[in-house]
Amino acid sequence: MRFSTKFDLWLMVVLVAAAFVSLAWPLIGPHHATIPRWVLPLPWLLWAYVLLATLPQYYEVRPEGLFIRQGVRKALIPYDSLVEVQPQTDSRGAGVYSLERIQVVTREQGTFIIAPRDQGGFLEELARRTPLLERKGFGLGVGI
Repeated sequence: MRFSTKFDLWLMVVLVAAAFVSLAWPLIGPHHATIPRWVLPLPWLLWAYVLLATLPQYYEVRPEGLFIRQGVRKALIPYDSLVEVQPQTDSRGAGVYSLERIQVVTREQGTFIIAPRDQGGFLEELARRTPLLERKGFGLGVGI
């Protein structure tokens, strides 16, 4: 089952405004005539990298494991590798466009931060596929 990513409108507005300012400032700012020409493409390269690193985003609960797609990064996590799947409202940096996030902790591949639009449905579908994970608070975790 495929789950699309959540986009917070306010965060998208902030990012679009930041992109506009950073792309336009070298061309219209007060010191635009004194900026070396090699600096002009830098904001464009930065935003191209950001978009390539973060879009498209989706998550799939597949028969063989949890598939995470975030830009050029793709990961297939076997269900027996999952240690914890917990919702979080953390503002630290991650390649997602929402503050309503889920932290996925694995044994081998580290930690992933994802933001499915339907968190409840995502956790329910994942719980059906991972009998080793128990309900813990609002998420899932390995029983002790």
